[in-house]
Amino acid sequence: MKKASPFICGTVILTLSNFFSRLIGFYNRIFLAGVIGAHQIGIYQLIFPVYLLGFAVCFQGFQIALSKITAEKKATGNINAARYVLRITIILTLCLCIIFSFFVFWYAELICSVFLHEPSCVPCLRLAVLVLPFVGIKNCIHGYCLGIENSGVPAFSLCLEQISRVSSIFLLSVFMIEKMPVPAFLAVCGMTVGEIVSFFFTLIFYFLHKKSADSLSKSTLSASKLSVFHELLSLGIPLTLNSFSVTLLQSVQSILIPMMLYRFYGNRYRSVEIYGILSGMALPFIMFPSTITNALSLMLLPKISAAKTHNDPSYLRRCAILPLIFCTFLGIGAFGGFFVFGPWIGNFFFHDPLCGKYLRSLSFLCPFLYCSSILSTILNGLGKTKDTLLHNSVSLVIQICFILFAIPLYGVNGYLWGLFLSLLRKLSKSNAACMSQKIAVTEFPKMSHTDPLDHTPILCLDRFFPDLSLLPGSDNF
Repeated sequence: MKKASPFICGTVILTLSNFFSRLIGFYNRIFLAGVIGAHQIGIYQLIFPVYLLGFAVCFQGFQIALSKITAEKKATGNINAARYVLRITIILTLCLCIIFSFFVFWYAELICSVFLHEPSCVPCLRLAVLVLPFVGIKNCIHGYCLGIENSGVPAFSLCLEQISRVSSIFLLSVFMIEKMPVPAFLAVCGMTVGEIVSFFFTLIFYFLHKKSADSLSKSTLSASKLSVFHELLSLGIPLTLNSFSVTLLQSVQSILIPMMLYRFYGNRYRSVEIYGILSGMALPFIMFPSTITNALSLMLLPKISAAKTHNDPSYLRRCAILPLIFCTFLGIGAFGGFFVFGPWIGNFFFHDPLCGKYLRSLSFLCPFLYCSSILSTILNGLGKTKDTLLHNSVSLVIQICFILFAIPLYGVNGYLWGLFLSLLRKLSKSNAACMSQKIAVTEFPKMSHTDPLDHTPILCLDRFFPDLSLLPGSDNF
């Protein structure tokens, strides 16, 4: 019997872990909605523009770079260089996280009053940024694991995080809810516990792996440490700038939505409540199928990067076309499901008809949303980070324009129109960029029995596609 490829196994493992994590996350959302209410969920969501900026500045770009470099070094047999890059990335990430966390913690009151317009967010924001160094180190190790095609560690870590988060929220809601400064603090405490537990598990794996690797290999780097460090910076800095620019625009967008909703409704409490229903209830359901696309994206990035190293265009086309076709059908199916059952989902899970209304409206975005994430992954794997930055930035600027000018006139519908047009524009431009690389072709190249990549860690996606079943994403709950 032919042994399954690491790509197949890795994608399946990540998909199952994401699916399990999302199911637990849904229970957590439903539980929180009943305990703290939509308004407090909105307050909890308000801290994420600042929190995600920390992701972008401190480690998001370097995590992608680490995964890409690790895959390339492994393909060439220079695993020691990959381990050196991991150590450098951890040190760099830790320093950046400490600086960012200290700054936000010290100026939390100013940030919440001036930028978030919600002083009650202060304790939530201060606790959230304290966990950033743990999250940064954990994500660096996860990036290394994906590069060496060990998806089990990130997958188990994600599941462990969610279990710890939900368990701690339940216990704290029973014994500590009355002692918390604001009810939204409960969700942040759960997030903190989950991240710390996940961090220690990942750290244990790192030291065990390091000890095992040291006992098996005593070889030195095939390249100088300076050249390897330069490779990390040359790739990581543009990716960091990319992530920062996009996240900054996303943060501006998240801050502006409640402000513009206030202009439409004329009630601050109602506007935060609507924002909580939209971002904390409806959108997570729309993103549920991304459990598949996120896993596929994570595994596809190092594959594309390593395939480019081997300079095989036909292999690149196979890797690009099949996930796009799959995501198209996935998006169409999700559209039909949410359009038909959206009102029932909102009433059944949250007892809120407005959530069901938003689910039906957001369902039109599904095909564009899932395909655009895969196209961005392909472009990043090809080193076209500037194209990804440009498309994401322009799309977010379009959304911000609709938030500023359409929400005060049409409410949430104005935001949805901007979201649809921005995704449509991003999808068309990203596809055009892929076509310029001669990737997006209509004719499927046939798999030869002597594929030049068969004897490398890289395997073709068309072997996996028949059994194929991805800030996000990150799950805030």
